[in-house]
Amino acid sequence: MAAARWRHLGLAFAAPALVIPLAAAPAHAVQAPPSPTRPLPSALDVRAPYQGQTVCDPTARPGVLDFARLMTTHYGMGSTGLIGRTCTAASSEHYDGRAWDWMLNVGNAGQEAVAQSVLTWLTRADSQGVQGGMARRFGIMYIIHNRKMWRAYAPERGWAPYYGSSPHTDHVHFSFTYDGAAGRTSWWTGVATTSYLTTLPPAAGTVVATAPSTPRVLSYGMTSEAVRTLQAKLGALPTSGWYGPMTKARVIAFQKHAGLPQTGVADVDTQKRLATKGWTAGASTTPTPPGTYPTLTYGMTSSAVRTLQAKLGALPTSGWYGPMTKARVIAFQRYAGLSQTGVADSATQARLRAKGWTGGATTPTPEPTPTPTPKPMTYPTLAYGTTSSAVKALQAALGSLPTTGWYGPMTKARVVAYQRFVGLSRTGVADHRTQQLLHTRGWSTATTASLTTSTAPAGGPNPITEGPAMTVMHAMTAPVPGGASASPAFATVSTATGFTAYQDLVIGLGSRGAAVRTLQRGLGGLAIDGVFGAVTQEKVCALQRANGWAPTGVVTSEVWSALEARAYPFVANRTSVLRAGDEGPHVVAVQRLLGVRPTGVFDGATQEAVKRAQAGAGLASTGVVASRTWSLFDRLSA
Repeated sequence: MAAARWRHLGLAFAAPALVIPLAAAPAHAVQAPPSPTRPLPSALDVRAPYQGQTVCDPTARPGVLDFARLMTTHYGMGSTGLIGRTCTAASSEHYDGRAWDWMLNVGNAGQEAVAQSVLTWLTRADSQGVQGGMARRFGIMYIIHNRKMWRAYAPERGWAPYYGSSPHTDHVHFSFTYDGAAGRTSWWTGVATTSYLTTLPPAAGTVVATAPSTPRVLSYGMTSEAVRTLQAKLGALPTSGWYGPMTKARVIAFQKHAGLPQTGVADVDTQKRLATKGWTAGASTTPTPPGTYPTLTYGMTSSAVRTLQAKLGALPTSGWYGPMTKARVIAFQRYAGLSQTGVADSATQARLRAKGWTGGATTPTPEPTPTPTPKPMTYPTLAYGTTSSAVKALQAALGSLPTTGWYGPMTKARVVAYQRFVGLSRTGVADHRTQQLLHTRGWSTATTASLTTSTAPAGGPNPITEGPAMTVMHAMTAPVPGGASASPAFATVSTATGFTAYQDLVIGLGSRGAAVRTLQRGLGGLAIDGVFGAVTQEKVCALQRANGWAPTGVVTSEVWSALEARAYPFVANRTSVLRAGDEGPHVVAVQRLLGVRPTGVFDGATQEAVKRAQAGAGLASTGVVASRTWSLFDRLSA
């Protein structure tokens, strides 16, 4: 995304610039928009989804460069050079050559008149009544100008407020889809596209050779024939063409085998080494001593994993060590009295083979008997990373999901919620049983309180079945967590917060609803509009980096927990009671909050400070810190 703060980083890799002096023209003298060099078809190009930057390759793409040349030559303003930029940790289509900044300043009446004329031409309804029809003919993905943003993938939002660090008052930012970047849309070809590209097109001026060329860097999330070729060479992988967790784990295993940096990214060195030396399934050349077994861990794919799954039972023997296998290993380790690591080390495998396991210790929850259907049918197993029409049908049946056909984190979270609702094992895999129940019985979003559109009172729990408030009633005689001693009492305590309802919910770019509003309030510094856009994504990435996590921009349970800990630092204390004479770190936390000398002892000064805080909030001034006072301290610490 364009941002003024990045300009000092330079314009490395940008195409040679066609520089034209900026001309200030009277607002009434703006010439008509350019005309196509060939007749435009009546059909409109297919609408592509948001396609964010995933690789660092800032060389200008041909369609972007052609659009920049068209605008600058037709209006005699601007430069074609502001396309590629040096990559940083942030996300921007400038970093893969798919964005152009046209330097038209709001403060210059002539330049702003041109900007408004062009933007109206691109985003207004066309002759068929389609909003932004002309923008689609160029493959424009979104536009930002003068604190507003227009999205071709969501034209119904119109020109929505933009809250990025740069107001974009000195330029217009255009980002392009892969089709637009390739210049394969109807403005240039005269033929409307009926399907959209899913990979980055070659840079402007690139000659596609018939002879073997330098491989392109492949990384997580990409979908292409190059990924399919990589998977075939790595072996022991489905050749789906999608670079998912199995492919990444397999690349790491090969890099470890070949003595390369274990990045999980199939860079040029990795692909060249694989092509020249090959890999015999990545098996160790060192024979395993009798009675010992190779350590198997999450993400591995091998025949040894398949054997392990068969021994464990109640698992698909896929050969991939995924979350189901890990959970099953932990269950066996608990049963056998071993350390519950989830890693199938030699000791775990030896015990399993020697004693076996009937799985009785982990008898699955009985499944409801499905309603008989007139025409029984078999549903293919769908799991994370799958892309197909069956996934699209699943998403439509689940509801509250975009029907993209890709089984991503949002779909997985929704499947888990449904499996919980009907009493199935919460695997996140849409197996035959899950789909059979879903398609025969359906799922009322009214019953389950839609995960993305439910409303919740600020600061209170959302009425979603997967996140109810927890009520605890017990004698408070155990030590307070952290070392403070507690006095006997009874309490009915709610440990729910505004984040409780969303702990199991995974949301990302494009999500909408109450969960997004709660996220935005927790992150701070954002407009609370309930739309998970690029600015919200950047805030999530910043939080993840601050905690040492991978900046994926996807909100998982660890992000919800971090926000909850920041907004409700005393929530874990609600089931404890502090009073005069108690000691420990929780007393120190209270003293620091109330401005009392942090001695760690609940003395008279601390008790008086607690009473003053309680009186100011309309609570009984007891000087005893119980659940309602802990909740008060959460509010005071905000």
